[in-house]
Amino acid sequence: MITVADPINGQFVLEIDEKFMTARLSVTPPKNGGKAVTEAEVRQDMALKGIRYNIDEEAFREAFNADSLSVEIAKGDPPVDGKNGYVVYHFERRNGAQVKTDEFGNMDYKDLGLIQNIQQNVIIADIFPETPGTPGKDIRGITIAQYPGKPANITIGSGITRTEDGKHLVTAIAGNLRWNKDHFVVDKEIVVSGDVDLSVGNIDFIGDVIIRGNVNEGFFIKSGGNVSIAGNVTGATVEAEGSISGRLGFVTSRISAKGDITVNFGENSNIICGGTLKAQSFVGCTVYCEGPMLVQGGKSIIVGGKYTCLSDIEVNYIGSDSYVRTQIILGNIAVLAEELSDLKKKLKEYEAQLQQLELVCSTLQQQKKTMPLPPEREEMLKRSIKAKFGHMGLIKETNDRIAEITHDIENSNDLCVRLKRAVFPGVTFRINSSQYVVTTKSGPGTVQVNDEGDIVIR
Repeated sequence: MITVADPINGQFVLEIDEKFMTARLSVTPPKNGGKAVTEAEVRQDMALKGIRYNIDEEAFREAFNADSLSVEIAKGDPPVDGKNGYVVYHFERRNGAQVKTDEFGNMDYKDLGLIQNIQQNVIIADIFPETPGTPGKDIRGITIAQYPGKPANITIGSGITRTEDGKHLVTAIAGNLRWNKDHFVVDKEIVVSGDVDLSVGNIDFIGDVIIRGNVNEGFFIKSGGNVSIAGNVTGATVEAEGSISGRLGFVTSRISAKGDITVNFGENSNIICGGTLKAQSFVGCTVYCEGPMLVQGGKSIIVGGKYTCLSDIEVNYIGSDSYVRTQIILGNIAVLAEELSDLKKKLKEYEAQLQQLELVCSTLQQQKKTMPLPPEREEMLKRSIKAKFGHMGLIKETNDRIAEITHDIENSNDLCVRLKRAVFPGVTFRINSSQYVVTTKSGPGTVQVNDEGDIVIR
C-alpha cells in the first residue's frame, strides 16, 4: 500500500525589531504540492504592520529564493546626533611657575615664566559651534528625533572678549595672559603682594608693575608702563617706559625711567630719569635727569657722586663737612649740538629728495595731459605723490626739532641750582662750558652763570 504525504503550504515569517528599525523576511517553500507564498501575501502583511520606508526590493525578491534564510528587506535611517561645540586654545593652559631652561639644560630660577605678555586684539582661541545633527526615520516612515549638540562651554574672563561673529576669543587689552581655573584672563597690571625674590623671579611686563614689598639683590623689573615699589630696591635693576615710584630707597641699584622718578632716598645707585626726579637725599649716586631735580623734605641733601641735570636743581645741602667729592652738571650743550648737526644733515637730504620727487611728479603729470600714461608710469606717479607728502612731513618735523634745540641752547645759561642752605668744599659745579669749584662753605643762594659767563652763588 502506497501512502501519499499531505501537501504542505509555504510559509513566511516577518521579523520586526522592537524599535522598527529593521524588518527581516524568511520564506519557507511548499512541500508535496502545497501552495507557495506569494509576494502579494507578504506585502499585505507588511502593509498591515506599517512597513513602508526604505524597502529593499531586490532583497525582498531574494527572500523567496533563500530557502527559509532570513533576509533583511527594510532598514530605517538612524538619527545622527549633533556634535557639541568646543574651543581650541592657541596658548598653553597652565597655572603656576615653570622654570625655564637654556639650550644646555641649565635652569634659570629667576625666570619662572609667570608672565606672558600679550598685545590687544590677539586671537587666543577658536570657537567651533555645535551641530544640530540629522533626524532619522524608522521603517514605518516615522521621524526619529536626534539629540542636537550643545554649545561650547565658554567662560570669558576679564580682559578677554568674543568677536562679533562668535568664532574667536581675543584680548580686549594688552597685559599678562594667564589661565585662571577654567578660563584665560588678561591683567593690565602685575601686583606682587610681597618681595621680588626667587618665589617671583624677574619681571618683564608690558604694563604697570606694583610691588608691595622689596626688590631684592640680583633681580630686575622691566615695565612697559609705570612701576610702584613699597619697599627698598637693593642691588637690583628697575626699568620703566613710564614713571617709577619708590616709597623707601634705591640702594646700589640701576634705575631708569622715561617718565618721572620719585623715591625717598638714593644711595650708591645709577639713576636715569626722563622727567622730574624727586627725593629727600642722594648719596654717592650717578644721576642723569632730563627734567627738574627736586631734593625736598628730610635733610634735602646731595653728597658724593655725579649729578647731570638738563633743567634746574632745588636742594638744601650739597656736599658735607668731610669735603666729599660731588659733581653737579647743568645743561648738556654737547649732546644738543651733536643732535642739531645730525638734524641739519638730514634736513638737506630730505630737501634734495623732495626736489627730485617734485620733478618726477611734474614730468609725469605733464605727460598725462597729452596722453594716458602706461600702467607702470601711473603707478610711479602715485608712489611719487605719496612719497612727496611723506617727505614734506619729515621736513616739518625736523625743522620743529631744530627750532626746539636752538631755543634750548640759547637759553641754557638760565639754568640754576637753588641752594636753600649751604654748599661745602669738594663740590664742583659745571653749567654748560663754565666750571666752578667750591673752596669755602657758601649759601644759601642761587648757583648760575652771570653775564660774563662765570658761575656765581648769589
